[in-house]
Amino acid sequence: MSTHISKNIFWLTASRLLALVFLFVAYTRLFRYLGPYFSGQYQFVLSYVLIFATIVDFGIQQFITKKISEEPQNTKKYFQDFFSFEVLAAAGLYIILVSLAYFKAYDREVFYAICVAGLGLVANALTYPYLAVMAAFQDMRKVALINFLNSLVNIAVIFSAIIFHKHIVFLASVQLVFGLLDLILYRFFVTKHLPEPEVLKAVFSFNLKPIWEILRQGWPFALLVGFSAIYNRIDVLLITFLKGFEQTGYYTAAYKIFDLLGFFPSVVSYTLFPFFAGLMSKKALGEVKINLEKYLKLMILAALPMAVGGSVLSAKLIALVAGPEYAPAASVLAILIWAPAILFIYIPANSLVISQLTKKALMVTGANVVINTIGNLLLLPHYGIKAAAIMTVVSEALQGIFYFYFIRKNITHFSFKGLWAKPLLAAAVMGACLWPLRQLPLVYTIPVGGAVYLIMLLLTGFVGKADLAMAKNLVKPAN
Repeated sequence: MSTHISKNIFWLTASRLLALVFLFVAYTRLFRYLGPYFSGQYQFVLSYVLIFATIVDFGIQQFITKKISEEPQNTKKYFQDFFSFEVLAAAGLYIILVSLAYFKAYDREVFYAICVAGLGLVANALTYPYLAVMAAFQDMRKVALINFLNSLVNIAVIFSAIIFHKHIVFLASVQLVFGLLDLILYRFFVTKHLPEPEVLKAVFSFNLKPIWEILRQGWPFALLVGFSAIYNRIDVLLITFLKGFEQTGYYTAAYKIFDLLGFFPSVVSYTLFPFFAGLMSKKALGEVKINLEKYLKLMILAALPMAVGGSVLSAKLIALVAGPEYAPAASVLAILIWAPAILFIYIPANSLVISQLTKKALMVTGANVVINTIGNLLLLPHYGIKAAAIMTVVSEALQGIFYFYFIRKNITHFSFKGLWAKPLLAAAVMGACLWPLRQLPLVYTIPVGGAVYLIMLLLTGFVGKADLAMAKNLVKPAN
């Protein structure tokens, strides 16, 4: 089972990495085409709609995934209840987000972009019940394929906007295209696990009682998802209100690297969530400990060179991603890059805490919303967009610290300290080697940094033959 989970992570990651190569090129063109001001407008629209999109399932998706993992015989019932709820929830939230945008009197183009992207929210919401089933049965290769196709659609829309001189309303339409495409594909793929979803029956036989029962049991998931959405996007909204679209453009140029890197933690979390839920339902604490330590090691290996290298090479990375016009974003990236690194490290713990200690996760995330919001309100006027980067790092660090504490106190006393020393040394040596080379093109510095890091891991013995054998096994086709 553990090998199956690793393969899921590998294939999801491989599909996203391939897509990111193309997305990276697309975004480098888009930032230059829009410039800081209009980039700020576009990213504001996405952040505004994303807050609503993140809470549109009210946390039920994770709850349903958990329940189907534990009770596969009730898959159809959970799917239909969830689907009927999403129809109502998505329609209601669309009305709210459009109404708020209208009364805020945003620029006409910003308002129209919000309306179009909001339609994508509705379509996407209807895919969540399908995705919950796919995740519960750990059928993640098909999810990987859909994610890859979404990336291709995104790339096509970006280049079409540039070629035909379109702006943010056209760009926002990609959210709607995603949702419609995903609905078609998930409906086809889900039949392996749910041969007759009977979607229309679910809609027309809407019954508030099972929905109310799901909400009653799943309300901590709902608040948790809502709080997570707010503290992940509140900085962009506050920068726009306090500093304007241009500063938002600079900040989101750096944050886009966070977004692009964030796919890997989300892959790991989405794959491990039903896996840990299944183990905990069997009270297999020994297996939980072994797998938690294994994936912590993997994420630490990935996180430390990313943070150190990203800080040292931030100026070159911003110039590559967005162009010289976005130079003020380099100092922001040097700070902000530590946020995804921290997220990488605690994401295996995140999967376990959300699954088993949901109310504790809710408490931490709710506190983070308050800390992040107050910190931004106090610091942004004086220190600008660097303050937003600092608060993002602080939020991620607090989340990780408390999640590790909760697991050690309530679930299993896993090993953590022993996983740090050798990769931290390797990353430090890599950083020392990169510092005098930081003005060189990235085509030279990134391979040098990667080679130094890998050599140090091998010399310290942190990566051994067993790890290399496991990596080789991941690429083998499943039987």
